[in-house]
Amino acid sequence: MEKANTNCVSNKDANKVHRCAEPIIGTNKVGPQDEESEDSDVNIAIDFSNQRMSGSIRRRVSILSSLKKKEALFHASDKQFVKKIFRSAKALRDEQERQQNIHHFVIHPFSNFRWYWDLLMVFLMAVTLLLVPINIAFFSDQFVPWFAAVNCVFDAFFIIDIILNFFTGYLIATHDQVVLDRSNIVLHYAKGWFILDLLSSFPLDYIYFFVNGENTLDATAKAFRVLRLAKVISLLRLLRLTRLMRYVSRLEEILNVEGAVIRIVHLVLIVLLISHWNGCIQFLIPFYQDFPEDCWVMINGLKNASKWEQYSWSFFKSMCHMLSIGYGRFPPANLSDLWTTTFSIVLGASFYALFIGNMSTLLLSVDASGRLYNEKINQVKEYMRYRRIPLKIQRRVLEYYDHRYQRKLFDEETILTEQSHPLRRAILQHHLRSLLSKVDFFSQGEPEFVDDVLEKLHFEVYLKDDVIIKAGSRGNSMYFIEHGSVVIQVNGRIVNTLCDGDHFGEISLLSSDERRVADVVASTICDTYRLSREDFNTVLKDYPKMRRRMSETAEKRLRSISMEKLGNITEDGSESDERDTSTLTPDQ
Repeated sequence: MEKANTNCVSNKDANKVHRCAEPIIGTNKVGPQDEESEDSDVNIAIDFSNQRMSGSIRRRVSILSSLKKKEALFHASDKQFVKKIFRSAKALRDEQERQQNIHHFVIHPFSNFRWYWDLLMVFLMAVTLLLVPINIAFFSDQFVPWFAAVNCVFDAFFIIDIILNFFTGYLIATHDQVVLDRSNIVLHYAKGWFILDLLSSFPLDYIYFFVNGENTLDATAKAFRVLRLAKVISLLRLLRLTRLMRYVSRLEEILNVEGAVIRIVHLVLIVLLISHWNGCIQFLIPFYQDFPEDCWVMINGLKNASKWEQYSWSFFKSMCHMLSIGYGRFPPANLSDLWTTTFSIVLGASFYALFIGNMSTLLLSVDASGRLYNEKINQVKEYMRYRRIPLKIQRRVLEYYDHRYQRKLFDEETILTEQSHPLRRAILQHHLRSLLSKVDFFSQGEPEFVDDVLEKLHFEVYLKDDVIIKAGSRGNSMYFIEHGSVVIQVNGRIVNTLCDGDHFGEISLLSSDERRVADVVASTICDTYRLSREDFNTVLKDYPKMRRRMSETAEKRLRSISMEKLGNITEDGSESDERDTSTLTPDQ
């Protein structure tokens, strides 16, 4: 028995382990007739043990994975806006590893938890900014249980937020560095917003009320309620530049709208919030004076009206002052109403001017390209008036600008130059996709050759009756028609018409000695792309096969031109009118 057990411990062979397992579990004898049953029993026992071990391992792995997920909740997030802040995925991984090496608990300011928690705080503060002034102005003489419960819940969240701020790192904007050291975090928050956050979150008014009883809800308790307005100042900590940029970037990404549009909405909401506060103040001052007979509340018969009616007339009076359109339903009748109205009008005039100025700036920033176009058109008009350009030419100039820029002025060359080479090619391929699909010249070429040629094209617009090519001139460019049509004229006679997808002037790219033999005149407004000989030769240096192909095509075209000229010269040296000119291009 002892020998068998010793062999089982020392021997690593699997078969021997199976045979040795029987003595271990308590069998005294092993006969030859029982070997199969013994092996099966041992295998069952080992499988059961393995299942128990695998089950425990799976539980441990699941526990570890859940702990890692909870830990990752407080680490720097993998969201797109966080990657933009750290500029690269490696820098973000290094930041996550740096936090993992910190042995104490700390919340990263760009973590998923902090992101959703800040959104919750923004919502709670927005509700607080609306409800606290209403409670102070319209319910100061009443204890509203539901509002007290809501306020206590909100205060609990704000106190939790104070605690979390002692564990949340902060960003040093000047160094683009996130501080995660606990002592520095505590010192930074204690010197900053801690006192104000504590005063605005601690329920001093309810503590005073419950300690002294319901009947002692006097002016002192009301004064404590004013502390709730400190949450307005507490909103400033959510408007710090780093967090505000995160919110704005997130809204732009989710809503896919311009940043200026978000700022316009933000400005409108701020003006409405100020009007809301002003309306509450309009009612609060007569309330603290016990509603004199000549106050605006008594004159309008609102003392015993419903709270909704009281607030509605207060907000209407505030909006009249803020927009400087009147005093409300009645002008002020006593001194306190007079000064309140004066303050409200001055405040409203200031915010009205600020609103108009900011709104004008934001609206201009929404359509920056349209504004640049209008400025350009005004300069062109002033120039033409200064030079006394005829009205007919002025109309053509304005028509040219309108068609070329479509009321949107961009410095496209600068924008494309600023892009990386792959991005620039992708933009050009997308922008010129209609040209690529129409022109056979591009569809027959190598993709790399076509991409290089696209970068050398120059966009040009020609109005109706503009002469694009003059007969007898030396050619140095070829043209591709994207939209529009042109006519080819020889001695004033139309011999051919080209339209979308056609090209002309290609022989001039390979032969500098050939002169144009025909006029090309735009029969409609034409959008064309011009390719110069210098740019084309620069591209052909890297593509000798395309050079040979283009040279062969040019030689065939030149031989056909020579044969046509010889065949159409009469005995007296004049050209025959019977010449087939339906296939002529300007080079012919």
